[in-house]
Amino acid sequence: MTSQRGPLHIVVTCANRKRHAVPADLHLRTVLQRRPADRFASWTRRLETSTSRRCPAIDAYAGEHWKVVRELVDSRAGRNAQLWIASAGYGLIPADAPICAYGATFSAPAPDTVGATVAEVSDWWQRLGEWEGPAVGPRTFQQLVAADRSATVIAVLSEAYQRACAEDLLAAAGLLNGDTLSVVGPPAAHAPLANLLIPVTAVLRHTVGGSLQALNIRVANYLLEHGTGTTRVALRTAAKAAVPANPPAARAAGQRMTDVEVAAYIRSHAHTSATQLLRQLRATGRSCEQHRFADLHRDVCDVHR
Repeated sequence: MTSQRGPLHIVVTCANRKRHAVPADLHLRTVLQRRPADRFASWTRRLETSTSRRCPAIDAYAGEHWKVVRELVDSRAGRNAQLWIASAGYGLIPADAPICAYGATFSAPAPDTVGATVAEVSDWWQRLGEWEGPAVGPRTFQQLVAADRSATVIAVLSEAYQRACAEDLLAAAGLLNGDTLSVVGPPAAHAPLANLLIPVTAVLRHTVGGSLQALNIRVANYLLEHGTGTTRVALRTAAKAAVPANPPAARAAGQRMTDVEVAAYIRSHAHTSATQLLRQLRATGRSCEQHRFADLHRDVCDVHR
């Protein structure tokens, strides 16, 4: 891999799964204020005054996505790389920031969602950037690159996080000379980010393995290990080379279900594990993406505990 002039910042989305139980009052669904400013103030006040356990952010999350994040950090150790986390609860934070377990997401229609529209999630991200947060340092992508314009930023973001952070990412890219800010994630999530994107599609799963839930971070890890550099051009070249010449034929899709339909199915089988229940559902000819099903299963079970 070619050398880079300045530091490498790798930014990843947080994970829904936490290593520790989320206190009831640190679920965003329990913040009932309607005005955005009041809702945000109530949320951050809860985070700041909570007496629940705090731990470094790198140790706060769990699941396949986060397992690969930790592998990526270990593989980049000593190579002038720093991990940052894009969190719907806390904003942009370094990996060692002390945080509580919390429930907040940019994904809709999850119960702890920040909002349903691009305007709502973008506004929330902006407010997070203006909040002091749990650690000293940059609170936005723009502040991150302004601190050192020789830096390279690779942001590994899902669809929902691309939409929330888009304005901030574009402002940050405008401060840099060249193609040293890249967004690794699904294409067509948010059109304004097209020029920054390293597109990740399901076909790359045949190269990097794992589930769709961790595909973005697995691809990022693969590109850093097998590519020739960290610029956008180098990453795009590596991503194209990673597409298998003869990928296996796609499995016939089942009948896709809405979240309401999936939740109703889960409630009718409340004592069955998520893995077994999803297998049963697919056997009936219906379909639901694994990560979405796991989130809905957890939400339904939490309500009925």
